[in-house]
Amino acid sequence: MLSQGVTLGTGSLKIALNTFSLWKSSTPPSHVGLQLPVEILQKIFLLLVEPYASEGGNPPARPHWIAITHVCRYWRSAALGIRELWSSITPGLSISWSLAMMERSAPLPVRIDIHISSSHTNGLHPLAASELLFAASRIRTLRLVGLRADILRVLDRLRSPSPIESLDLCVIDSGQAVDLPEALFGGKAPHFRRLMFACDAHIRAPRWLLAGITHFTTGADVALPGLLDALRAMPQLEMLHIPHCRAVWEEEDAEMPPTPRVVLPRLSLLSFRDTTPRRFIILSAHIDAPPTLRRHFFWRAWAVPSWDRWANMLAGMRTHTPTGADIIPRDSAPGSDDGDLRVMRVIGGPARGSFEVWSRTGSERANTSTAARDDALFLFHIDWRRSPVDPHGGGSLLDHSSPFFHLAGLCAHLRTTRVEDLTVASESASPDAGGREKNAPEGVASETPDVAAHWQALLAALPSVRTLRLHRGGPACVSVICVLASSANSLLPDLQKIFVVQNTVRYAAARSDGAVLWNFKRLAGNGTAMIRTHEPVHGNVGAELVAVVKGRYGLEVVLVGCEVDDEALETLRKRAQVDIGDEWVYV
Repeated sequence: MLSQGVTLGTGSLKIALNTFSLWKSSTPPSHVGLQLPVEILQKIFLLLVEPYASEGGNPPARPHWIAITHVCRYWRSAALGIRELWSSITPGLSISWSLAMMERSAPLPVRIDIHISSSHTNGLHPLAASELLFAASRIRTLRLVGLRADILRVLDRLRSPSPIESLDLCVIDSGQAVDLPEALFGGKAPHFRRLMFACDAHIRAPRWLLAGITHFTTGADVALPGLLDALRAMPQLEMLHIPHCRAVWEEEDAEMPPTPRVVLPRLSLLSFRDTTPRRFIILSAHIDAPPTLRRHFFWRAWAVPSWDRWANMLAGMRTHTPTGADIIPRDSAPGSDDGDLRVMRVIGGPARGSFEVWSRTGSERANTSTAARDDALFLFHIDWRRSPVDPHGGGSLLDHSSPFFHLAGLCAHLRTTRVEDLTVASESASPDAGGREKNAPEGVASETPDVAAHWQALLAALPSVRTLRLHRGGPACVSVICVLASSANSLLPDLQKIFVVQNTVRYAAARSDGAVLWNFKRLAGNGTAMIRTHEPVHGNVGAELVAVVKGRYGLEVVLVGCEVDDEALETLRKRAQVDIGDEWVYV
């Protein structure tokens, strides 16, 4: 909704796109946009700025979108009249343009993201950056990228009280610790809530600056005592994110911590990415937080021989912390059945993919799979890229192979026997400029006996699955449904519901004239839907799906965005309850 009740509808969005194409190609716009009310024209300008600001390459010394101010006086007046257009200073802008942006956006709060450099032309000199940041009374979000010495030269000059809310420091050189000035912002930043450090060196901040922090992100090379000391100064902390940790935490750090531990009564999320679970478990044991704390661990591995070397660490996720809370939560109350790991998702295959499993949520508002994942009390995620696709290791690198081939063993360590919801999806690949797929999965097809055997072992580790979701076709979904079809119902014995999403479901190998996207066909009679003939579906699972439902009394099958022929649909309905799901609701 715009000022004076003007609404920006579909027609205006089309004008915005046309306008964008015209000025980008330097074509005179003639009368396009000249008759638009100034409020709508300004809203269009804001829409044009957002996608253009994220383009890659070397950032220009002036705003990408500045050409809209050169079209005519009417457009220039509209652009100068909307202060929000000038309120974000992005990397690469010259000092003259940065100062002009500050002036034209006044008195609005500004977001500043600059690269500081005393020796390179693609960054502002520290003195120029200090001049720009002199108006600290309007800075709400500040991100500085540069060498340690250059960043400190700028921060040393920020001595005025500030309403700043977020500070992000990216120090691109390693070495000695970075100590932020005690007099930063004159010791007064009452609205300061978010602090982010990205560097290999340890950054130390004044304790007064940490007192009101609610969101803290650090990727520094920080020893555990230093990190815990910083956390003790953040009693208001709600979210702690550690994207990587290169520090070596000593063996004594892994021992049961002495009291008092770090008390964080408001902490709701601990998110940790590392190369092993060790530091994640150690840190969890040193934090005294509410039982609703969400602990999320992310692990990237290229190849492994097995999970045995991490067996004690993985087992440590199931033990009590000193506060009495489990990292993997148990049942919430006597007689309930909601503890342990409940939901699993496997994406991709041997060369590229991910595996994640999570517990129940800490709130009742997570009623979708994405929200449930983000709200889970415990989340374990591992991903791999360009991994060896030989399940036997090929005799190289001590017989390491893709983590995919070891998922069944990982399930044994994590004890996934109470998982009820399983999703299998193919790794999506986006086309490059030439129309080819980039980052596509590589390696053996998942229909080979070796890969099928690993899918079978994984399903055997999940005896409690009641809901199976097969997404986006591809080798992974084909393999899973084939394994189920050949198992004589010995796998997933408690299965009650199968969602088949964006797959091909044809009873015969040849395409039938009756094959359509069924969730669109059922609405075609009302003229409210279009049949999409370009829908990407891969692999026919119709005959195998029929074999799966055979002999499973009461099984429900939901087809979502699938290419289905009449023969397959009729055969399925003889053996199971079949529903046609809404793609725009489910997918």
